[in-house]
Amino acid sequence: MPKIVDHQQYRVELLSKSLPIFVSKGVASVSMRELSKELGVSTGTLYHYFPTKEALFTSMVKHLVSSDAEAILKLSEESTSIIDIMNFVAGKEGHFLNLMLLAVDVKRQLSDSTELIQLVDESFSAYESALNRFFPKETDGKGGKAFLSFFVGVLFLKSKGDEDTSWIELFEGLKYLGDLFSDSGKNSASSNL
Repeated sequence: MPKIVDHQQYRVELLSKSLPIFVSKGVASVSMRELSKELGVSTGTLYHYFPTKEALFTSMVKHLVSSDAEAILKLSEESTSIIDIMNFVAGKEGHFLNLMLLAVDVKRQLSDSTELIQLVDESFSAYESALNRFFPKETDGKGGKAFLSFFVGVLFLKSKGDEDTSWIELFEGLKYLGDLFSDSGKNSASSNL
């Protein structure tokens, strides 16, 4: 009896398994032949699902970002606590670090590809939009962008491999910076009197 393959599920498996390959080899450097070898499939099979490396990469990023945004939106329906979103991000730190490294790789190595640059920009927008659900409407959409900036900054900091400070401790440090900013604004206003 022939093996029945769920093509959509198999396609998703290939996408998920491609992330570490793109991260380790670089988007511009890896070939379809290398991808197929690393994935343990024939080149023909890979081309059957994805006509080009760029199509595979684009599909992978869209799938991962969409899955993450969906999970963030689901979490926002269950809780509006900033601690919950922080724990979610911290729990998937390696995953998000890989996506950030790919974004940097695309911006540096493939800046002439308007499609891939647009993909990166759309991905950041999708995360920002999903994260906005955790912030009051009064922030006018700036809460998600501010948290995303914090999030990306922490990933860079932790990418050195020696940062063991928790996400929550780093976030609490932002309050200190906010207080300094507020105090300097007050001092500046009183010195103008």
